[in-house]
Amino acid sequence: MAGTQREAALVALLETITAVANTSDDLEDAARAVLSAVCEATGWPLGHLCVPADIGEDFVSADIWSGPIGDFPALREISQAVRFSPGTGTIGRAAATGQPVWSRDIAVDPLFFRAQQGRDLGVRAAFAFPIVAADGVAAVLEFFSVQPAEPDEPLLRVMASLGHQLGRIVDRRTAQTAVQAGRDRLRQVIDTSVEGFVSTDAAGRITEWNAAATRMFGRSRQEVLGRMVHETIVPERYRGADQAGRARFLATGQSNVLGRRLELAGARPDGSEFPIEIVVWATREDGAWAFHAFIHDITDRRRAEQALRQAYEAEQATVTRLRELDAAKDAFIAAVSHELRTPLTSLIGYLEVVADAEAGVVEASPPGRRMLEAMTRNAARLQNLVEDLLAISTLNADHLEIEAVPVPAGEVIEAALRVTGAAARDSGHVFRVRVDDGVDRVAGDRDLLVRAVGALLSNAVKFSAAGTPISVHASATGQQVAVAVTDRGAGIGADELPHVFERFSRTRYADEHAIQGVGLGLAIAKAMPRRTAAPSPRPAPRARGRPSP
Repeated sequence: MAGTQREAALVALLETITAVANTSDDLEDAARAVLSAVCEATGWPLGHLCVPADIGEDFVSADIWSGPIGDFPALREISQAVRFSPGTGTIGRAAATGQPVWSRDIAVDPLFFRAQQGRDLGVRAAFAFPIVAADGVAAVLEFFSVQPAEPDEPLLRVMASLGHQLGRIVDRRTAQTAVQAGRDRLRQVIDTSVEGFVSTDAAGRITEWNAAATRMFGRSRQEVLGRMVHETIVPERYRGADQAGRARFLATGQSNVLGRRLELAGARPDGSEFPIEIVVWATREDGAWAFHAFIHDITDRRRAEQALRQAYEAEQATVTRLRELDAAKDAFIAAVSHELRTPLTSLIGYLEVVADAEAGVVEASPPGRRMLEAMTRNAARLQNLVEDLLAISTLNADHLEIEAVPVPAGEVIEAALRVTGAAARDSGHVFRVRVDDGVDRVAGDRDLLVRAVGALLSNAVKFSAAGTPISVHASATGQQVAVAVTDRGAGIGADELPHVFERFSRTRYADEHAIQGVGLGLAIAKAMPRRTAAPSPRPAPRARGRPSP
């Protein structure tokens, strides 16, 4: 009968502590109930709770007792003063092993070091069992008897089981703490977000509202919680659609807006509207749907876009005007050049007649003849400038059509040399011409080709020292003819190379040494059309070489 009663008491103890483990959320409250229940079931007068120390791995007394602890002052005083390191004492052994520990007689048990302090503790037997949670031992419960007692194996097994059940209290509390911490972090993130955050229940009542939403819509959290969202932030003309969309989703699970980034309009308390970008999603919470939205005020972005559009339109208008001015300038240059060409041609012709001694029109003294030569030379220079202006205007015209015909490459070079010959003789330059075998005809406009090669030769004459040789080399490169002009001039600075083919571009060297020219020669050479005609056996030539400054 005694055994049956003992088993019934253990079962009752197990049921009591299981109920405590399943219903309690606080470890200390649960520990008090367990200490009392175990003392009552075992008849042992004292129970004690030990918990992990604030720092380190030791355990210390929580000063939570069950029973008349006032009758055992030495036990209480010593228990509060010591720290139980892992494996040390009954508390440390239970914490280290995760298993119950029994001390039959603490007076002779070296494990129970509190009895070795030279004071009568008033107790003789003790056992302890750990509360084991998922993260380890969360606490240790110990019990005392005033008489020595042999180990009670059934009781220890029950205590081991109860220790794991009580650990669920700690696990639940840990999980709740983690969940709450996550919620707190999420709320902090949402509250500090620069985007407005709004949540509603299934009916559309506002349940969450962060600080950014307050700034954006001009309504406080207390003012909007519980209000219908469509009556609070949705413009009146969109309210019906908002309600209909929510109802359709709740009825069918289908939505045209959830998860999409939309640009809509928001409403302020005074009815004014402003552009917003919104993303809405739905979650199922406790069996009911909830809707959440991040909202961004895009007023500044819309203003920036409008400013960009206006700037682009202004830029396009400026580009159009510049093109018109450029066309007008080209037309003016062409018209003036045409008007200058006829009188210059006549003037040069008369100067040649006057300068011809055999014609006998004018008998000039040596000084007068030098003046006539200077007039003839400068008139020719003006004529070349006019021809360059006409050439660049013609080459830049969109309507220019070139009828390419086969032209011998050597003939082009000879004609360019004749054009540059007078200037070369005056400066003492000598041309060295080499035309490789296989260089035949090229397809192009003869006059334009001569002008392109002549521009390279003219630069070589102007920018190389007097008397130095100038080389002209024509070679076949695949289906093309390459003409290279090489001189011994001063060269061009690396910073000026990107500009040598621009119209009216002159280098610092040209300005410093007052070299004649307006910077059109290389621009004309580059502007030569590259279109070729079918009858030609080879494409049009490509002039290359080291351009002079």
